[in-house]
Amino acid sequence: MKKIWYIVRNHFILDFNFRHYGCIFLLLVAGIIFNYKVDFEDSYLGNLEGFTKFAGYFLFYAIFYLLAVLSYCHWNKRHAVLTNLRFWLYAIFGLSLLALDSSVPFLYSMIETLLPPQVQFWSYKVAINLISIFIVLVPLLVFYFLYEGADKTIYGLKPKQFDTRPYFMMLAFMLPLIIAASFNSGFLKQYPMYKDGGAHHYLEGGEWVTIAGYEIAYGLDFVTVEMFFRGFLVLGMTRFLDRSSVLSMAVVYCTLHFGKPMGEAISSIFGGYILGAVALETRSIWGGIIVHMGIAWMMEVVAFIQKL
Repeated sequence: MKKIWYIVRNHFILDFNFRHYGCIFLLLVAGIIFNYKVDFEDSYLGNLEGFTKFAGYFLFYAIFYLLAVLSYCHWNKRHAVLTNLRFWLYAIFGLSLLALDSSVPFLYSMIETLLPPQVQFWSYKVAINLISIFIVLVPLLVFYFLYEGADKTIYGLKPKQFDTRPYFMMLAFMLPLIIAASFNSGFLKQYPMYKDGGAHHYLEGGEWVTIAGYEIAYGLDFVTVEMFFRGFLVLGMTRFLDRSSVLSMAVVYCTLHFGKPMGEAISSIFGGYILGAVALETRSIWGGIIVHMGIAWMMEVVAFIQKL
């Protein structure tokens, strides 16, 4: 824990610009109030269909990310970033992947066509997690081998050295907080993420089979999340935004949680910032994978126990 605290504190001291951080604070406050006041992500973006849904999510993420970048460029006098074509290539590519992953406009119709009604809900919940491997992780790897020359870490997947102990200590610290949160009705409304759709009856197996299938897919999705946010948006964008790639990433990472309880969206800012600073310093995303996957599965287990 001390190691992580030192990394985050050192990053904050080196990166902090009062006006830039102030603008980001106002941007996030305005975005959170707007989203939860009108339920924008769930009631508007979530109800779009086809290419319109993809375009809506792209604009949604692009507004927040580019406003964060503009703030950095203005207050740190780095206006050359905005005329760098390579920056726009990276930004548009990354935002397109994120919008595609959030909208997946073709997925439900495909499942509805190919699978019987009894398993469609469960199959969709599993596929919506696994599909990130193909529409985010694989394109990121292809992009890396096409455009990255100097960086040898593959966006943090291949660190030179890695110490797991601080991250498991962090999970131990988080467990009692998760248990305390599980007594909140909002928590139990959201978790567990697995919902019984009756698929195990059709598949003629115990429900533990459908639970295990979903939870494995749910956990694997966090590899993609870390690869994109801490790998691509931090390690990949550092060449343009220096240390502020962490703060810009944290802004978009917060918007990814707009469909979840407000407390979780707010906490994601701090969680994303911490994991981003650690990834930047260690050149590894594996700490984030351990923490993210561990917290997600602990929340699932605790929620299952509460509902039992």
